[in-house]
Amino acid sequence: MDYDLILRKKRKKLIADPENLPVRFSYGKEDIQKIIPHRDPFLLVDKLTGLDLEKKIITGSSYIDSELPLFKGHFPDFPVYPGAMQLEMSGQLGLCMNYFVTNNVSEIRGTPEIAPIRATRVVGAYYLQPVLPGTTVGIIAQLLESDGYFAKVISQIITGEGKVASVSISEVCFLG
Repeated sequence: MDYDLILRKKRKKLIADPENLPVRFSYGKEDIQKIIPHRDPFLLVDKLTGLDLEKKIITGSSYIDSELPLFKGHFPDFPVYPGAMQLEMSGQLGLCMNYFVTNNVSEIRGTPEIAPIRATRVVGAYYLQPVLPGTTVGIIAQLLESDGYFAKVISQIITGEGKVASVSISEVCFLG
């Protein structure tokens, strides 16, 4: 698969329309903590908003709080949310998607077991628009391929204006 070509094609075109996924829901941080191991202050996905289980696409959002200490140094005269944090946010949404795909469900039920999974590499990333403090971003992730041990996920961070701020492909390893 030509990942660089996929990244270039998805720089301006959304992976999916977040408002038109077959399953719509509104899961908050309390629910997200049931399916991924991250906790505040490093839980970067605030809400899960939609799912297309057939196409393996999930959407969510996150509020970029202007009071985050990282803005004092990144950068003092022009605060911008770091690309590394955007990658982590995307990865966390990918972990959420793993729950739905692995269990073949479209809702969070009971107290699920958190799957042991780790990011192993960033295949590629483009940062197209700055993500500014005080904004809510949309996040879209899609599973591109999986062999049961390694998986590749493409994701996008979307600004409030609907522009793609970043697009990345990451590889994850299933440890369980």
